Amino acid sequence: METKYKYQFTKTFYLIAVIGGLVALGSIIVSAARFINLLSKGIAPSFYEYISLILSVCLSIFFIAFVISAFINSYYKITDNAVILRWGIIKNTIAISDVKEIKLITNQNKLELIFEDESYFIIVVSDKWKEKFVDELKSKFPTIPYIQETEKASE
Repeated sequence: METKYKYQFTKTFYLIAVIGGLVALGSIIVSAARFINLLSKGIAPSFYEYISLILSVCLSIFFIAFVISAFINSYYKITDNAVILRWGIIKNTIAISDVKEIKLITNQNKLELIFEDESYFIIVVSDKWKEKFVDELKSKFPTIPYIQETEKASE
């Protein structure tokens, strides 16, 4: 069985998720109240009001579902030929054949997969899993150079 390494969310993501979730719930409540108010006054909602209600409720539900799926199903998995990132409903596969080197920047505690074109992908796993993740990555792909370095802090 392959190990899944839980994605580590930032405090900013948690803040956006909570605020966004509250706004989405508020949008659903306001839309429903507006619709019920129209019906209680005997006013037939217009086409625009139906579309507005449907869009606001659907987008709010989609946002809430996306955030919940991100919390439940976000991880990295190392296979025999790729690193797979699953972030909620989004899946990204990085072929190891495209990776030029693996770099751990120690003062920023950041792990990067560097590609031939010098672009890179940052791996964000919990500190308690980072060493195990790196060990598994190095054991599955021993030919890819692994570099530890300390970058100077930004001035």
